[in-house]
Amino acid sequence: MGKMKKIIVLMFLLFPVECFSQTKTFYAEGSKDIKKVSLTFDDGPGKATKKILEILKENNIKATFFMLGVRVQNDPEGAKAVLASGHEIANHTYTHINFYAYKGEGKAIQIEKELLRGEKIIKDVLDVKPILVRFPHGYAKPDAVKIAKNNGYSVINWSFGADWENMSAEEMHAKYRKAIKNGAIFLMHDLLKNDKVLSFLDVFISEIKKEGYEIVTVSELLNLKH
Repeated sequence: MGKMKKIIVLMFLLFPVECFSQTKTFYAEGSKDIKKVSLTFDDGPGKATKKILEILKENNIKATFFMLGVRVQNDPEGAKAVLASGHEIANHTYTHINFYAYKGEGKAIQIEKELLRGEKIIKDVLDVKPILVRFPHGYAKPDAVKIAKNNGYSVINWSFGADWENMSAEEMHAKYRKAIKNGAIFLMHDLLKNDKVLSFLDVFISEIKKEGYEIVTVSELLNLKH
C-alpha cells in the first residue's frame, strides 16, 4: 500500500489538476487564502473509530469519514455512532478495489458499481446520500472523476497523509505537524487500531488550533453543498 500511495503525488500532476480546472470535481486541498483545514478518516468504521470520536468530541470539532460500504454493512452501529456525533459521511466505495492496479475488463463499469454499491449501503443504514467520494489509493484518473461527477459526487484526495508509513509515532506526528497549512486535507485511517495516530491526535488538533486554524468538514472547507 505504501508504494501505491507514493505514486499518487505523480498522478496529481498527470490527471487531477486538469480535472479540477475543467470540471471542479476533483480536490486535494482547500483554499490557500483561508486558515481552515480538514481531518479525514478512511476505511471505517473500525477498531479506531470509537476512540477517534472521543478525541474529536473532547476538542469540539467535526471531521469527514470516508466509509467503506462493506464496513458499514458489517458494523452499522459504528457507522451510526459517527453520524450521531455530527460528522460528515462520505463514500470510500464498497470493497476498496485498487483501480490503479485493476487489470480486468469493464473497468469503468466496476468503478461505478463500487461507488454506487457503497452509496446504497450508506443510504440504507444511515439515510444519508454522500456527495464526496475518495476512491481507494487516491485513484483519480479521468474515468473515475467523470463517473463521480455523473453520479453527483466530488472526488476528494488529500494534501498530506502518512499513517501507513513505517515510522515511529513521534516521526509521524512531526510530519503531520509540518504539513499544517491553509486548506490542508489530512488523511488518516480508522479501520485498524492505529495506535500511532491515536497517540498524538489530541495534541495534533491542539497544535492546529494554536496556529490559528479552524478545523472543519471537507464540505465546509471546499464550500460544497449537501
